[in-house]
Amino acid sequence: MTLLSLLIVMALERVTSKNPKWHIHAITLKYVALLEKRGLASDNEAFAKQILFALVPALLTLWLLFTVNSLLLTLFFNLCVLWVCLGCPVTRKNYKQYLKAANDGDNQACSLHSISFGNVNGDLNKVADQLVFINYRQYAAVLIWFVIFGVPGVIFYSILKELQSLATPTVNCAGDQSISLDELDEIPQSTSRLDRFMHALDWLPIRLTGLGFLIVGHFSRATSVWISSLFDFNKSSKSVLAEIAVAAEDVDAGIDDCLTKPCTMVRLVKRNVSFLLVAVAILTMVGAVS
Repeated sequence: MTLLSLLIVMALERVTSKNPKWHIHAITLKYVALLEKRGLASDNEAFAKQILFALVPALLTLWLLFTVNSLLLTLFFNLCVLWVCLGCPVTRKNYKQYLKAANDGDNQACSLHSISFGNVNGDLNKVADQLVFINYRQYAAVLIWFVIFGVPGVIFYSILKELQSLATPTVNCAGDQSISLDELDEIPQSTSRLDRFMHALDWLPIRLTGLGFLIVGHFSRATSVWISSLFDFNKSSKSVLAEIAVAAEDVDAGIDDCLTKPCTMVRLVKRNVSFLLVAVAILTMVGAVS
């Protein structure tokens, strides 16, 4: 069931164009607006309320799955949740615009388009790192949470991820432009409790994603970087992932670096998603995943 759900949604996500209204970001916005209308989210930046906002839908989903004893309905529910949480049509559109500008040699346009998908200050040298982290948040993290915790886990993680983007300065799937805490190399003590909580939630999925980079990339060169990340609890998730990705892939940085390195990193993360699907298939065959 897990593998089948992932394969169907990943295939649909590749061949169809998702309406941004059906993405978790837009749905979370409506969810928070509904809570505010009922007076339940007057202080929606309070850590306890943020956890509760994400936990209630996850627990309701868990109850529903136990109540509905139907494989067909469970599969349908899995597909719906994964479809909503996987990928981001806005980010995909902005990345295509970035590639077009890069092929035209318009570095200024590249910088502006990169800001729209979260690259702070439009620094072209950081585009590749941002794309690696975006792919993790929109694909690898969702996949890993689904395999380990099922649909309730995906809902919990995805809502918290979006609440984090609403509560802190960041660039979200809607393209809101500002400063991201993930640009920092270290997690400062002054960050919110939700930021630190998300850093903890991302710790294991980030390392599993990095392990995938080792398998599909330069294993011997990236192994030491990955092992050192296992004992580093302070470095930001984005920095850890970027360091492993750079070590795992040969990057030919030339004159067209604003195109070469980002495209190379995107190829790496795509191979990694394929590897994760293969890993799920193997775990399914041995009975570790249902």
